[in-house]
Amino acid sequence: MEPVDDLPDARDSAERLPDRPSAFLSALLTEQFILESARNATVSESGTRASIYLTTLSSSLVAFGFLADTPFAVVFLAAVLPMVFLLGVFTYVRLVETSLEDVAALAALQQIRRYYRTILPGGERYFPMPARDHAPNEMLDIGGAASWRRVFSTLSSAIGAVNSVVAGAGVVALLVHVTTTSFAVTGGGVVVLVLLVLHGLFQERRYAQLPRIIRAARSARTPGADDDD
Repeated sequence: MEPVDDLPDARDSAERLPDRPSAFLSALLTEQFILESARNATVSESGTRASIYLTTLSSSLVAFGFLADTPFAVVFLAAVLPMVFLLGVFTYVRLVETSLEDVAALAALQQIRRYYRTILPGGERYFPMPARDHAPNEMLDIGGAASWRRVFSTLSSAIGAVNSVVAGAGVVALLVHVTTTSFAVTGGGVVVLVLLVLHGLFQERRYAQLPRIIRAARSARTPGADDDD
């Protein structure tokens, strides 16, 4: 067996391959499979996290229903609502991150598909690409356009909206014992609106960074690739 110190590095080995185009295409197919697996993982994780949050919330509401007419109802809400709200915040943040990971993987896949279009003349017919300004999560042109309003149709926004209502309900439950019902409801409504705006701003701020991340990934060069032998 050849000593490890005598083995050529990866760059030298690649240069000595007898059929480098075929090796590159094989590596490209492997990369495509990895990116598709990454997209599947993000979708699966998003669904699981959203399910955990909604299951926790619904279970808490069912438990509260059994305690609503008992002296323990207020104590139960004081203990459970903050926990559910924090779980919702963590879930929301991670859902935003997984959506960014999904779009970044899709952008890399689209770059590979653009290469496939150039292998043979007429290949573009078999690898359709969006021909205009489109939403970043669209692999094919389905008529959607990039717009800030699409932030409201994401899974993270749905969880953020539900969690904002949970926080508002907690504020109402807290204030109703120290002030009038109308003031408590108003305070809860204000909290819901403020949290909805904060959720939307956070998501838009994170999404605004995605084009820069994608451009940086596309322009990245392998360290030492331009070094002279």
